[in-house]
Amino acid sequence: MDKVLDIFRNRWVKLGVSLLSLGYPAFLLYIDWLSFAYYMQPVNAVPLFLLYVLVNFVFAGVMFYTRKQILTRIAACISPLITFVLLIIGFGHWYLIAPPVVTCLLVFLASGANETFKTILGTIYLLMFVVGTLVYLTMLHFNLTIQTLANLTECDISKRSEVYDFSPDNSYRIVMYIDGAGAERSLTSYYVEKTEDDISLPYLNCYKHVGSQKVLVTMDRDSVVYKWLNNHELYIDGRAKDIKKMFEQAEEAAKKKDEEEESPADKKVKTYYEEHDYNDEEYYGPAGTSAAPAPAPEPETEAVSGEAAE
Repeated sequence: MDKVLDIFRNRWVKLGVSLLSLGYPAFLLYIDWLSFAYYMQPVNAVPLFLLYVLVNFVFAGVMFYTRKQILTRIAACISPLITFVLLIIGFGHWYLIAPPVVTCLLVFLASGANETFKTILGTIYLLMFVVGTLVYLTMLHFNLTIQTLANLTECDISKRSEVYDFSPDNSYRIVMYIDGAGAERSLTSYYVEKTEDDISLPYLNCYKHVGSQKVLVTMDRDSVVYKWLNNHELYIDGRAKDIKKMFEQAEEAAKKKDEEEESPADKKVKTYYEEHDYNDEEYYGPAGTSAAPAPAPEPETEAVSGEAAE
């Protein structure tokens, strides 16, 4: 028993185990990404939550065991910041937020970082959580989210219906967002999403909604008739829409927008000779000579005869 304890007390063993603590910020970043770009639909909520708590508990144990190692101290100091991002992105999904918040609080307080440093950083984090939550609540009051501010999607995930209709080859799915569900006249938006970027995890399906395309908005959902004509054509509200073409046009528009927003410093300024397709020999003379650059051609002017001038 003493030999086993000596192994666990060995600083090199602790240093090796502390490498695992870097996996916790990476795990939190992955959860942030799923919360940002995907709609997470549990297959079985209770086992999923228990598994999620277990993962956080294992990381908490590893980080507590190696709390005095430099890698663990770094992980313990940056994890609350990543958890704050999760709080903002996944606001309202407390089952997703609570375990990391508790874990980050415990490992941050138990870490071997300097006490003065922990006091200052802890105060900053506390203010960030309180003020950030109040600001985000105000944003939600005006139906603003991180995704809408970034112009990545107009979808309000809280209004998403979990009833989907897939294309024959399962490449696309049509999704409804119902604003005012249960009301006499609710506003329903129909979106089409690609399924190729979906992620399947234990007890959890993650459907990517960022980049989806709107196909219809209506006040009368009961009168809407839609069906898939083939793998990429959707008949909805009396019209056929080429979904594949819609996504291609959206990608082209996004690419064009990125090119337009490119800073002038990144753009190459062409000379007169490059714009008019002059080659090096015309500009500098034959190879091996030191001929001066050819002058730019003068603009053509109409000849005026002396008699006309008189």
